[in-house]
This record gives sequence, C-alpha cells and structure tokens, in this order.
Amino acid sequence: MTKEDLTKQLRDLVAMKTLSGEIQENSKAINYVQDLIVEGVDVQRIYNGKAEVMIASVKKSDSPQYCYMVHMDVVAGRDDQFEMKVEDGKAIGRGTCDMKFSIPLGVALLNEAKEKNVDFCLMITTDEEVGGLEGAKVVAERGFAPKILIVPDGGENLNFVDKAKGVCQLKLVARGKPAHASRPWLGKNAIDSLIKLGSELLKTYGDNNLTESWKTTMNLGTINGGVSTNQVCPEAEMKIDFRYPETDSIESIISVVEEKIKALGLEMEVSKLSTGLPTFTDINDPEVIKYIGVMEEVFGKKISVKQTYGASDARHFAQTKAPVLMHKPLGGEIHSADEWVDLDSVMTFYEGMRKYLGLI
Repeated sequence: MTKEDLTKQLRDLVAMKTLSGEIQENSKAINYVQDLIVEGVDVQRIYNGKAEVMIASVKKSDSPQYCYMVHMDVVAGRDDQFEMKVEDGKAIGRGTCDMKFSIPLGVALLNEAKEKNVDFCLMITTDEEVGGLEGAKVVAERGFAPKILIVPDGGENLNFVDKAKGVCQLKLVARGKPAHASRPWLGKNAIDSLIKLGSELLKTYGDNNLTESWKTTMNLGTINGGVSTNQVCPEAEMKIDFRYPETDSIESIISVVEEKIKALGLEMEVSKLSTGLPTFTDINDPEVIKYIGVMEEVFGKKISVKQTYGASDARHFAQTKAPVLMHKPLGGEIHSADEWVDLDSVMTFYEGMRKYLGLI
C-alpha cells in the first residue's frame, strides 16, 4: 500500500457518515472495503440488530492466529467534518484517528497475508462507539477467540497500552408518590431518593474522580424524572458509569450500590446497561516483546507502556486471555472538530505491522 492509496481510501471512508446505528451507511462502507479485498479470502458478514460485523479471513477459523480488529462507526459531526483535508502531513476529519486510518491498513495486511498464507483476519465492527453490544460482544459470545488480538484503537504518542479499565453502566429507577409541590409531605419525591444515593456513592468513589488514578471512578451521567415543576416527582431514573481496574469487579460494584440503597432505606430497581471486563496484557509475553521491539525499530524511538481509561471492543474478548496489542500511530483530537492522524506515522505503523506479521 502506498501513501497515495492510504490517502484516497481514507478520504473515501471519511466521506461516509458511518454513525453508530446508521445501518445502510455502515453497510455501504463495508461494501467499499470488501471490493478492495483480493479473491480467495473468506468473507463473513454478520448482521445483528443495528450492527454489522465483517470478518475477512485468510483461513476460515474461530481461532485465527492474528485478528486485526477495527471499527467503522464514528460519532456525529458537522457536514464539513466528513470532507477530509490534508494539512502539514495530517489527515483531518471525522474518524481519521478513531479509527478509519486503520481500515486501509487492515485490507492491505489481509491481502498480503493471503499471498503469504499467514493466518490473519480483519474484523470490522460498526457499533464500538455505543458499546459493541450487538457487534463484537455477540461475535465473542459465539466463540470467536483469536490467539492474538491487534487493536489499533488506543495509546497516545505511540504508547503501547497494556491494560484498560472495565466498564459498568447501571440504571437505577426510583418510584415515589405524586403530590402538589405546595404539600410535599403528602407525597414522596423519587428524585430525592436518587440524589441521596448519588451523594452516598460519591463518599465511596468521589475522591477517585479528582485526580488521575487506577481506581474505580464513577460518573453520575443522567438523572431524569418529573413532568411538572409543581408536582412531587413520582418516578425518576439515574444512570451511572463506573470504570474499574482489574482489582475490582462488576459484581462488587453492584453489591456496593445495593448495600447503599438498603442502608438508606430506599426502594430502587438496579439494572445493568453496558458492561465489560478490564483488559490486561502481560508485557513479558513473547508476542508483546516481539511487537514492541519491531515498532521501536521502525519508529526509531522507545515505545512506552501506559494504561488507558477508556474502553474498546477488546473488552468483549477479555475472557479469551489472548494478548491484546493495543497501539496506534500518531493522531489526536478524537471526537473533536479537529480530529487528525499523521499520514507518515500511519505508513510507518503499517511497515511495522508488516514486519511483525512476517509479511516482509
């Protein structure tokens, strides 16, 4: 793949408004990708709800040696953000860094792997930005378990990501009793119950939110309830997002929430929204050592190892215990109006991947 190939394909992909849930636009983009794949590659397209997953494999298998997993979907943006610009060697536009740059690379690697008979597959999901619940999660639950998972969707300044926090998003529903706001003692305000619980949970987790830490954090994302200012709210819901390290668990977090509810004497329904396990990769794993060594050679600099606080589709494969190679070229400003990726860095990353996979 040449830099010109990369630029053209990336421009074409950015122009497609592949927002999560936009089934037709994502399918159109995957059609575009499939047309770039050489003959003889096994292509599966899995449809589930509002998501589609494409798995293109050199050797059809549920446990390929290498799976290069990327996502097609992007977050919303202005119309002009879907018109890619190139300035000072940077491709600027929606999804350039997160993570459409990786798709032309994945296709090129797949085509070369087919020629060299390397057990490699390209997986493209379309709902990563909304949790991957209908895409990667379903594929993982069906038993797809690669031996090595390559996910170029994390790490800033060429850092290699060795671990990522898990996610536990909960919905809490409180019910009260309506009354006129001038006589609140005749009713029971459901919002009050949620505020009491939120305040109590912040006593446990709030300090973890104040500075960067590898501890469980919580975000009171939304509180919704009530229909009129002069009515005591009869029903309300709150959504909380917890991000937790490998030393905590979904079960433990829910237990803390339920214990707080009981201690406060509240009545509340607790249900899970999106959840995912933390990912952890041993940097002493031979494949990790090999990968970092190759990337240090091609980039001509030391690759630092860092953790990340966000989640990716990799979390759905955490139970496989496969090493996750999470690393990407230089880019930034994801989800912003100035999202960018450095094209020379992408090409260097591509050469590193070719060398790591034994394609050159």
